[in-house]
Amino acid sequence: MPDPIRVAVIGAGNIAQQHLPVLLAQPDARVVALCDAKPEHLQATAQKFAIERTFPSVDALHGWGAYDAVYVLISAVASAAVAERFVRHKVPTFLEKPPGLYVHETERLVRAVEQTGTTLQVGLNRRFYTSIQAGRAAILATGPVLTINVDASEDGAHIWTDPRLVLASRKRRIFTNSIHPLDLLRYFGGDVREVVSFVDRYVHPAPDCFTAWIKFQSGATGRAAVDHFATRGGNWGFQVRTAEATLTSYDGYLRVVFERRGKEPVEFGLTGDDLRFKPGFPGETRAFLDLVRTGGQPRFPAVSIQDALLTMRLIDSIAQSPAP
Repeated sequence: MPDPIRVAVIGAGNIAQQHLPVLLAQPDARVVALCDAKPEHLQATAQKFAIERTFPSVDALHGWGAYDAVYVLISAVASAAVAERFVRHKVPTFLEKPPGLYVHETERLVRAVEQTGTTLQVGLNRRFYTSIQAGRAAILATGPVLTINVDASEDGAHIWTDPRLVLASRKRRIFTNSIHPLDLLRYFGGDVREVVSFVDRYVHPAPDCFTAWIKFQSGATGRAAVDHFATRGGNWGFQVRTAEATLTSYDGYLRVVFERRGKEPVEFGLTGDDLRFKPGFPGETRAFLDLVRTGGQPRFPAVSIQDALLTMRLIDSIAQSPAP
């Protein structure tokens, strides 16, 4: 057996609590270090997951260097710059979404990868939900996709009172969180040709309502609705149609229903390790670890930085986002 892949994790906050159990369950990986600037988070998480070596700063971790790959699981305000540092030093890097708060940050990462050849994978775990993957395969078997409807609405009230969030993160919620459902437009529809959108501000101190029509290069049509004043959180869903069938998600993508004309509906739920861990994380983790061994860039459904840039540009068009 080859030696385990030595993984250093940067960030000991909420999302690390979901990634670490998946990493620790991989027989060919070992979490060798944890890094976080907040001592209380660092020590509590290190103790919880029995991680022996800890670092209070990225500088200290980088100076140590005894790892084969890094996971960047920190605030979107700083994540792109930290990821670029490791990419520039040719360390395979997993970057939790979004790949920057702004498109120009993602473009910098693209240039870094193209200049160094370093493996960089972006975490958009909905692409790896076993329920969604099964449903996508079923509907694509019936013919080309004609329409994709995505609801990316959520209750955004809490982000305006959460002291952990800086103003830029609050204003760009459509990038930091809505990226998950909006990325599914491209997951089902492919490359985008044109976007027409309307942007409004109804409740919060920044635009909080986005309505968009998307034309794909395939000829398919997409529709996206993003209300950040919905009455419950994570009110996400999609419906995809071909000439013969419809695929509809329920319960936040935990199950999808495939309906084909003249046949009984078929339901797809989570399977395998998606039932043990946060859905989608096992699949994207496995894809990244395999790349660490083989080199190269992620392939669909895993998200390369070039792929992530296309999603960021799509959201930029939907949000009619001004330069920072």
